[in-house]
Amino acid sequence: MPRSPLPRISRILPAVTASALVMGLSACGGSDSANADESEAQQSTRSVETAYGTVKVPSDPKRVITLGDTSLDTALYLGVEPVGTSSARGAETAPGYLGEKAESIPLVATVQEPNIEAILKAEPDLILASPRMEKSQYEALKAVAPTVVPKNESWSRPAETYAEALGEKETFDKKFDALLERAADAAGGNDPGTAVVVRWMPAGPMVMNAGNMPSSLLKEAGATLMPIAEELKAPHSDALSLENLDKIDADHVFVATLNAEGEKALESAEKQESFTRLKAVRNDEVSGVDGQVWSSSAGLYAMEKVVEDIEAAYAE
Repeated sequence: MPRSPLPRISRILPAVTASALVMGLSACGGSDSANADESEAQQSTRSVETAYGTVKVPSDPKRVITLGDTSLDTALYLGVEPVGTSSARGAETAPGYLGEKAESIPLVATVQEPNIEAILKAEPDLILASPRMEKSQYEALKAVAPTVVPKNESWSRPAETYAEALGEKETFDKKFDALLERAADAAGGNDPGTAVVVRWMPAGPMVMNAGNMPSSLLKEAGATLMPIAEELKAPHSDALSLENLDKIDADHVFVATLNAEGEKALESAEKQESFTRLKAVRNDEVSGVDGQVWSSSAGLYAMEKVVEDIEAAYAE
């Protein structure tokens, strides 16, 4: 990962556009008939509906950049190794849960901002961006290569859009449906009772929205989410004070952390009476889970891990 500051989008957009134009003209040069079939393949596209309108993407992309945990996860699961990706939230590397599958992929972005110079150097023919990408960043990236910013209508929509852009939607749907079926059986036929997913931060626990991937899979398993999660409009709540932990007093609590600071805060909270009074604590029904999986990603590898964690939680 480059240590130098990332170039500001506003300063480099004209240069990006010019560079992309030069690259495009170079690609059009020559008329050798031996390259005719290859050129035709390069021009073959499919249309994908995105947050910024219809985008034509290569029918068979060869050099894909993934900007976000879910797009990286999805690409790898579908057999596509990106030529560049972004660091995970709260980390300086790709998501740790992807292990060796991702460790050799060059980093060309942080969670906050893409490094346009590094992305240009990677010569992508398709960029899979985060659903929350700002318009200014999108404008800079689309000058480099077709850029897909998925709509964020549901937790599964971004991954579905990435799969469509990669031409692997049918394969994705089969794997996705199989994981939903597995989630439905995760409690082994028992009543899971109430559940809640929290990300523990230095300021306290943040409750994750009932509509995110892990919470949705818990509901598939038959669990009832706590009211605070169901009422949320944002991805997560503000950090709760220890005096308000009754809002997460569920039968089972899934606790995620993202970094050492969060882990230290959780260790401190575990000594407090308000924490030890929780029903799940008294009954040994608190599950520590990977924060990158449970609060940042919604790809198929992440889904598999969440289902495994739910199965383990209710098997105890």
